[in-house]
Amino acid sequence: MRSPSWFLAVTAASLLSHTVLSGVRTLISYRVLALGGDGLTVGIVTAAFAVLPLVVALPIGRAVDRGLAVPALRVGLILTVVAIALAAGSTQLFVLGSASALLGLAQMLHTVACQSMVPLWSPPEKLDSRFGHLTLSVSAGQLLGFPIAGIVATLTTQDSGSVSTGPALLVMGAIALVAVPLAFSFAPGDSTRVTRADAADGQQSTLRLLGTPGMKPAIYSSLTVLTAMDLLMAYLPVLGQQMGLSVAWVTALLTARAITSVLSRATMPILLRKVPRRWLLVSATLASGIPMALVPLTSAIVPLMLAMLLMGFFWGVGQPLTMSWVTLIADSRNRAAALSVRLAGNRIGQVAVPVVAGSLSGLIGVGAIFHASGLLLISSGLLTHSATRDV
Repeated sequence: MRSPSWFLAVTAASLLSHTVLSGVRTLISYRVLALGGDGLTVGIVTAAFAVLPLVVALPIGRAVDRGLAVPALRVGLILTVVAIALAAGSTQLFVLGSASALLGLAQMLHTVACQSMVPLWSPPEKLDSRFGHLTLSVSAGQLLGFPIAGIVATLTTQDSGSVSTGPALLVMGAIALVAVPLAFSFAPGDSTRVTRADAADGQQSTLRLLGTPGMKPAIYSSLTVLTAMDLLMAYLPVLGQQMGLSVAWVTALLTARAITSVLSRATMPILLRKVPRRWLLVSATLASGIPMALVPLTSAIVPLMLAMLLMGFFWGVGQPLTMSWVTLIADSRNRAAALSVRLAGNRIGQVAVPVVAGSLSGLIGVGAIFHASGLLLISSGLLTHSATRDV
C-alpha cells in the first residue's frame, strides 16, 4: 500500500492531535475542580500549558528552519501521549499542572512543525489553500474532541457532584497514540539540513522579526483569538457549573463553536473571492469580541448557542489568515522562526491572560473573564483595521 503524501499525513496528524487537545484541555479544567481547585487554580493550570512552550518557541522555529520539521513533529506527538497519561494518573494539582505544561510543549513542537512545512514544502500558489486545509483539520479535531470527551465523561460520572475525567483522558490518550505512526509514514519533501553556523548568517533577531511591518498587529490578532478560545474552553465549564448547566450542555456549546469554525474554514476559498482579505482579518476579532463579552449575561441556551456559532465562524477565519499574513511578510529564511514568534506571542497571552482572569474570577466573578476577553478582541480588530489600511 502506498504511503500517504506528506501533506495528507500532516493534516491527519493535526486532526487527531487537536481532537485530543480540545478534549483534554476541557477535561483538565474539570479535573482541577474535582481535585479541590477553584477559578484561580484553573487559571494557573491553564497558564502552565503555555509557560514551557513560550521559552522554547523560537529555538524550535530555528531548528525547523534548518530542516528538522519532521523530528519536531514526531517528538511532539509522542510527548502528547505522555502528557495525557500523566494527567489521567494525577491525584495532585501540581502533577496536573506539570501534565498541562508538557502538553503545551508537545503542542508547540507539532504545531510549529506542521505550520512550517506548508510554506517550506509548498508552491506559493498553494499557500492559502494548504493553510486553509491545515486549520480546517484543527477545527475538525476540535469538533470531534469536545463531544468525545464530553460523552465519555458524562457516561462515567456518578452522582457525586464532581465530573469523572479519568476514563475520558484514557480515551484521548488512545487517540493521541494513533497519530504517532502518521509522523513516520513519510519522508521530508526537502531533506536538506542546514548547520547552526550556516543558518546564523541569515537569521533575524526576535526584535527584527517583530519590526517587520505588519508583524505585531498580526501576532496580536492571533494572540487575542487563541487566548479567547483557550479561556472559553477553560472557563465555560466553570461558568456552566455556576449557571447550572450540565456537562452535556457545555459540551454542546463548545461543539457548536467548533462546527462553525469548520464551516468557515471549509468555505474559505469562497469567502476570499467574495470578501476582501482585509475585512476578513478585521472581522475575525471585531465581530467575535461582542458575543464573547455577552456570554456571562444569560444562562439561556438559545442566546448562548448563537454566541458560540458567531465566535466559531469568525475565529475560524482569523487563524489561517494570520498564518498567511505572517508567512508572506517574513523573510523566506526565517519563516518558521516568524511563525514561532507568532506562536510565542500566543503563549504570552496564554500565560498572562488566564492568571489575570483567574484572579478576576476570585475577586469579581468568572463573568469578568469573558468581558475582558471580549474587549481584547475588539481592540485587536481596531488595530488590524488600522494596520491593513494600505493593504
